[in-house]
Amino acid sequence: MRIRAYLTVIGVALLGTIAAAQSVTYDYDRAVNFSKFRTYAWVRGAVLQDELNHARVVRAIDTQLESKGLFRVDGEREADVLVAYHANFDENVQITGFSSGYGLPRFGSVSGTATAHKVVSGTLIVEVMDARTRSIVWRGLAERDLDPSAKPEKREKNINKAAEKIFKHYPPTTSH
Repeated sequence: MRIRAYLTVIGVALLGTIAAAQSVTYDYDRAVNFSKFRTYAWVRGAVLQDELNHARVVRAIDTQLESKGLFRVDGEREADVLVAYHANFDENVQITGFSSGYGLPRFGSVSGTATAHKVVSGTLIVEVMDARTRSIVWRGLAERDLDPSAKPEKREKNINKAAEKIFKHYPPTTSH
């Protein structure tokens, strides 16, 4: 019975770390009529320095905006909304431990090991601003643990998936 309880606790803990590995949220101005937006133009945010991944992010966001009925224009003056993305990376240390046996460590009945490894977490934020007022009307955010050694195809797939999830609730259904 103790083993079953122990395994249940470990399972719940592992599910928590898996769920925390990726999250997507969005927010918007409820007073905005999103149906009036038809065109967009890019403005600079805190973009990736890596040109290949920058291009992947822009393509992924372009694809999502176009699927929502928005058309890209070159100048800010012709745009209904302005779009910017911000990317950020954090490095954390994750410690994983394993122990075997029962009892208290001071009595010598517990043994185990612990390992530490670096975890890179990435955040992608997309902001949509009203071109006339330059106020943010919609913001989407995705966070995920990343594999720095991922192949280009995997990076592109992850970026596309993040953009798709970010724009899942755009435009908001409660808009005018």
